[in-house]
Amino acid sequence: MEHEFSGEVIEWRGPAPYYFVPVPDEAAEAMKAAASAAGYNVWGMLPIRARLGSTEWKTSLWSRDGGYLLPLKDAVRKPERLDAGDPVEVGVAFEAPARKPTQPKAAPARRVAVLRSAGSREPIAFEQLTIVPANQATWDDLQAIFSAADPARCWCQRFRMLPKESWDSEGPEELSARLRDQTACGNRKAQETSGLVAYVDGEPVGWCAVAPRADHPRLLRDFRVPWLGRNEDRTDPTVWAVTCFVTRAGYRRRGIGRALARATVPFARAGGAQALEGYPDLVDGGSVGTLAMFTAAGFTEVSRPGNRRAVLRINL
Repeated sequence: MEHEFSGEVIEWRGPAPYYFVPVPDEAAEAMKAAASAAGYNVWGMLPIRARLGSTEWKTSLWSRDGGYLLPLKDAVRKPERLDAGDPVEVGVAFEAPARKPTQPKAAPARRVAVLRSAGSREPIAFEQLTIVPANQATWDDLQAIFSAADPARCWCQRFRMLPKESWDSEGPEELSARLRDQTACGNRKAQETSGLVAYVDGEPVGWCAVAPRADHPRLLRDFRVPWLGRNEDRTDPTVWAVTCFVTRAGYRRRGIGRALARATVPFARAGGAQALEGYPDLVDGGSVGTLAMFTAAGFTEVSRPGNRRAVLRINL
């Protein structure tokens, strides 16, 4: 059931602004009731379908101070020419994620062959991979990639969290809901998505986060590596950043991260970026990637602030 209400656009002013519409108490209570009936955690982010004018999109309500805020993406806000203080009429409806269907006992022969390849040490060539923007992937596929313990705790939100937020304070359910909102998984018509998903014969095997650098409040505020010894406009929307790689268990150390790093270049260029940066770990790579991954993709080292980190960049 959709709930319509009037509201006013508000702005959170930080390194990267976010725009919201506060949900009135009556509508918020109705959302909580619908979520509770579906067995959903009403204190986290609630997946919803929203409508503003003729535009409909899927997102998540942000839980704040016992109520909810409806985030307005630029792809929705800008065509409507909305800014902070503008009145709006919106509609929201709770929309629980579809349950993953029970797998049949006998998997198709092709899928069995793919699953048997998991754990192999044989390199996977770039040409063997299908790499797509995240909104062309399903949320179930992305969850399969994030099944390992550490990525499933962070959900690629390390650099995106706001002041005073942490993995523990927000919890994996809310962080995963934010990633789902950022990627717009399953919404092929979405104008914005924040990364790439890699497949081998239809099996999801890798993820890479790539988005405007200014969309990462903690990267701009707390992470010193990109800024030491450089004179950079931290809010420049034309500079994008590659911030995270996740390879599915059983497919690691086979070239998937390197292929994803290579694919970030045309993806960022198509999104309007004029430059793209990466911040690899020179010791073990980890979730931020290795120096070799970025140099193979055409990035050039521009600084090395310390013994462990480097800044690599490619101008587009």
